[in-house]
Amino acid sequence: MKKIVAFFVISFLFALLISNCSNDAPKEKSGSGSGEKTEGAEQKSAKRGSAIDFTLKGLDGIERTLSMQKGSVVVVDFWATWCPPCKVEIPYLKDIYDIYKDQGVIVWGVGLDNDEKKLSKFAEDFSINYPVLLGNRTVAQQYDVQGIPTTYLFDKNNRIAFKHVGFAAGMEKDFEKEIKQLLNE
Repeated sequence: MKKIVAFFVISFLFALLISNCSNDAPKEKSGSGSGEKTEGAEQKSAKRGSAIDFTLKGLDGIERTLSMQKGSVVVVDFWATWCPPCKVEIPYLKDIYDIYKDQGVIVWGVGLDNDEKKLSKFAEDFSINYPVLLGNRTVAQQYDVQGIPTTYLFDKNNRIAFKHVGFAAGMEKDFEKEIKQLLNE
């Protein structure tokens, strides 16, 4: 009996850890702009708020601005190299990028490590095929990133459509369903 209880407790704790760690393609346009702060919807919402605009430099040296991606569906994933669920999510984001990039989907990984060399090595080791941006505390706070990975999906009008915190197997199906919905709007 004790073994069964221990198994369920360990399974629950492992699932909790996995679901949330705390602490050519469409042309991306660069530039800057401003947006207002709104809360991200965690499920479908008829009323969507404007995104908070940001500009971040990529590992490739190109600055990317969210507001300049109007007309595209944008997936922004806040992550860190030390986060196990982030490592599990990345292959799915790579697949999403490969499948949907020609249909107007942009995927950005916002690395929250403060070490550009570490991010570059990680991106190379994981063969990340979408732009990795150098994140900062300001953008993470503006988007209320309290756990990672935190993934936002923005509609073609730069409005927050979906927000996911954490990652577990099966969530990639939600991403794909939501992306298809946003592409059809």
